[in-house]
Amino acid sequence: MKIHALPLLLLAFTAVACTGNKDDSGGEDSASNGADGADGTDGEDSPVTSVLRLSFDIDADYRDVMDEPAQGNFWGDVYHADEVSSVGPDEGAVALASLYVADIDLTGDATGILLETEAITAVSVIILGFLDSDGNANPDGPGPDQRDPVTLPGQNRTDLMAGSTDVTVFFGLLNP
Repeated sequence: MKIHALPLLLLAFTAVACTGNKDDSGGEDSASNGADGADGTDGEDSPVTSVLRLSFDIDADYRDVMDEPAQGNFWGDVYHADEVSSVGPDEGAVALASLYVADIDLTGDATGILLETEAITAVSVIILGFLDSDGNANPDGPGPDQRDPVTLPGQNRTDLMAGSTDVTVFFGLLNP
């Protein structure tokens, strides 16, 4: 699944000057194998991998002004951080993992862990996606529409650790 780039591009232009809560959860290294993680290998050219364990949170100011409750399905992708700019994925960027989580409820506190991904190479990643708060995303080509909560590249970057990495996906803006 690939998130449509145009809505993210428009969103990013709107959000470039914005600052907000930043969550750079690093997680714990639960299965260290001596990797330095800088190049995604353990020093012997075997790839170091990580399972992403995702929870979700939203900026309270945006949650309070939404047209509908901060609930819905999450659609997103994990990208190598070097393939994402402040306006979204670079042309030709390939998602390391596609994400879908049904029935997220962000009307109160942040969620607990709701998704564990397959193991991916332990590199610096950015998670981009949206919460379909009005339930109208097209499953064949999901993209945010007006006022759906969306992630921002600068708020959802993390360095993956060998074994597993806990990450809070943060929705820092409502799609314009």
